[in-house]
Amino acid sequence: MKYFFGVLILFCVSYGPGLSASPLFVYNHGYVMGELNGVDLIGPNRKIVVGEVSVGSNSFSGGNDIHGDLHGDYVLYNPWNFCGDQKFYEQLVDQIGEFVVIEYKTPKKSSLLQCQSTNEIVAVYSVSRSNPSGSFIESTKISVSGQPYGVSAGRIVNAQKSGKHGNNWSVVIQIGNSGNDFRYLQIVDADLYAFALDCLSSATRVKVYYVERIHGASGSYRTEAYIWKIEAKPGL
Repeated sequence: MKYFFGVLILFCVSYGPGLSASPLFVYNHGYVMGELNGVDLIGPNRKIVVGEVSVGSNSFSGGNDIHGDLHGDYVLYNPWNFCGDQKFYEQLVDQIGEFVVIEYKTPKKSSLLQCQSTNEIVAVYSVSRSNPSGSFIESTKISVSGQPYGVSAGRIVNAQKSGKHGNNWSVVIQIGNSGNDFRYLQIVDADLYAFALDCLSSATRVKVYYVERIHGASGSYRTEAYIWKIEAKPGL
């Protein structure tokens, strides 16, 4: 996992060893961390690879989909499915039963339409054993002076940049060491998102500090959580 963001570095600050990027101008580009459960080949000539990942550590399927509160088009399904070119098959087979990071994009290529998943694999990585190069980072765009804020501890299991709402970055945190308690959070800083990717790639436990912001007109107020600080807790 020595390829750090590739093209993504044009708008993200690098924090050491990390992940490569797919080309820009895709609808979504992101990463999912979890246990690779299985891989198969489908299609007329069995040239399309499909696979399934249990998100995070020791999570289970069934009523366990993670939604963005304000972005109804964002859903992280668990188990999480993907498809891609046949070239990924052997690499994926070698890592079945292991914890991996899957880099993906949407929409998928037309040649993959026979696959039901919307996610196209860009690359697969083993989870890094190294610690993030930094210990914490704070937002330069969100102030919490005099405001109440929340804190959650766990692992970042999904990070995604969406092109639909401009530069929209988000992450999903698996609260605790395992299980089905997930939380969707927004990020507004490119360097904070880069640090989140660094922590995801190594499955490092983190403490995430966030504030709630109110959106919507009178009578339809909704809140969404924005991260203002990520603190790595290696070794926990």
